[in-house]
Formats: sequence, C-alpha cells, structure tokens
Amino acid sequence: IFGNWMPGGMALGAGLFGFTDSLKLRGGAENVHAMLLLLAILLVIAVFWQLYRKKYVAAVISAAVSALLFTWYFLTDQVPSQFVDAAPYVTTLLVLSLSAQRLRMPKADGVPYRKGEGK
Repeated sequence: IFGNWMPGGMALGAGLFGFTDSLKLRGGAENVHAMLLLLAILLVIAVFWQLYRKKYVAAVISAAVSALLFTWYFLTDQVPSQFVDAAPYVTTLLVLSLSAQRLRMPKADGVPYRKGEGK
C-alpha cells in the first residue's frame, strides 16, 4: 500500500522501514535520539510549507509537535529502549495514516486475468 503499487515507492518504503528496524542493531538509543532532531527540523519545514498553503491549523499543530521534539531532544541524552524497539512500528503507522489519503487502486483491480486476453 505504501508504495502506491509502484516499484520506486515500494523500494523507498522498504528502505525506510528497514532503516528504522536496523536502529536496534547499531546503538539504537543514540540513533533514535538523533532522529528526534531530524523530525523536529522536518516539521519546521512543514510549518513553513503549510503557512505558504494557508493551512493555519495544520501549521500550528506541526509547530507544537516540533517544539515538543526540540525540547525532548535538548533535555535528554537518550530515549528509552522501548522507543527504539517501537520505532519501526510507529513509522509504519505514521506513514500509512498520512499517505493513505492520496492512494489509488490499481487500474486492473477486480478484473479477472486470463492468459492471452486483454491488450
């Protein structure tokens, strides 16, 4: 679903989920802590984009979450190990909930396939 049934999108999704799953293997707490800063910076960019598109409620929500992530990043040195273990699952839920609004079904969905027939 994530890749919208396109090979490039599916490869990006597999890379994203594989990356977050591999965080457990390579110093997970520090890596997830660094991801807090990355997410906060991306949300600041999203705030400006949403203000440009005149979506003020979404901009305020993004700014609040970004401020929360910046605060969490600067007040702590590591995240608890439970967050490291949950990172791939949280990433999956976030991506699916945010991208599901723009997905479309494949053209041939529901059309029976018979070898030799069709275009």
